[in-house]
Amino acid sequence: MGVRATVTMTNNFGAVTEEIERRLVAGENKAAERGMALAVDRSPWDQGTLAGAHTVEPATDSQEGAAIIVDTPYATRLHEHPEYDFSTDANPSAEGKWVENAMVENKAELGDIIRTEVRGG
Repeated sequence: MGVRATVTMTNNFGAVTEEIERRLVAGENKAAERGMALAVDRSPWDQGTLAGAHTVEPATDSQEGAAIIVDTPYATRLHEHPEYDFSTDANPSAEGKWVENAMVENKAELGDIIRTEVRGG
C-alpha cells in the first residue's frame, strides 16, 4: 500500500499583478504632478498665462504614461527654442525646454516617487 498526495496551488498572481499595475499608474501620475510643478518654476513668465497653462493628463494604464501638457498657441515655439533671450525679470529661472529640463534634471526624484508608490509606500 502506498501513500498518494495531491498537491495543488492556487495563485493570486493576477490580483498581485493588477495591484502593482495600479500602483505604477498612481506613481506615474504623482511623478507627473511633481514634474509639472518643477516645470512651471522654469517656465517663462510675462503675464502668467504660460505658467497657468500647465496641466497633467493622467495615465490610465502603465503602457500609456502620464503627460504634462502646456496648452497655449505659443508654448511649443517657446519651449523648442532655448536660444530665445527669455526675460528673467519675473522669473529668474526662465528658460527654453523648461519641461524637458525639469524632467531630465530631476529624474532621480521622479523615479523615487514612482518606486515608492509601487512598493506601497
